[in-house]
Amino acid sequence: MIDNNVISFAEYLKNKNSKLSVDDDLISSLCEDIKNKPELIEWYRFQNTFHKHKLFLQSLFVANQRNDNINPNAGYFASFSEEQIRNNVKKIANALEWLGREYILLEAKNCTFKNMAKQLHGESPKRMRDAWLMFEETLLRSDKVLIITGISQSKIPSGKSWHARSLIKINDDAHFRGVNPRSEILFIDYACFLQRSWPELGTYLEIFS
Repeated sequence: MIDNNVISFAEYLKNKNSKLSVDDDLISSLCEDIKNKPELIEWYRFQNTFHKHKLFLQSLFVANQRNDNINPNAGYFASFSEEQIRNNVKKIANALEWLGREYILLEAKNCTFKNMAKQLHGESPKRMRDAWLMFEETLLRSDKVLIITGISQSKIPSGKSWHARSLIKINDDAHFRGVNPRSEILFIDYACFLQRSWPELGTYLEIFS
């Protein structure tokens, strides 16, 4: 059976109303078997070694900020040790500086949700509702990148996955309010938390590992 809805990548780009343009030589390269393009393998290895975080974030941000994308995803940096978490923080900060993006680093380890919100504005919210409003203020009214580390080790008594999902949904559901958020959300946390939380979070994440 032939699916008449299947078109080539090149045709897709021509039909799509997009500001992005792609060189014809690149299209030819993409259409060839990767085994016949060893230079692409070398390019990938070089970028993966020196610019992996930059490529990931640039790709995520471009996808999220497309005018036709009403459901932006968060980034998740799956880590396996405290050292790797610190390394991811350092490399993300470097990549965001390269991208010209301001960020807020929110360290959730050993914090309650109110303590997490306090790191946004410097004052402690009196109620949980106030804490959520502080996050909404940052995400819906700014273009900052919110980096959240260690939510799995926070003092949120239950529902850590639910809290992470609800933070993502602030941006994901912003179109219902007529808002096109310019902010971004990044999580740096353990891979085991991602595994446990996959049913709740998987749909809303781009994974870096």
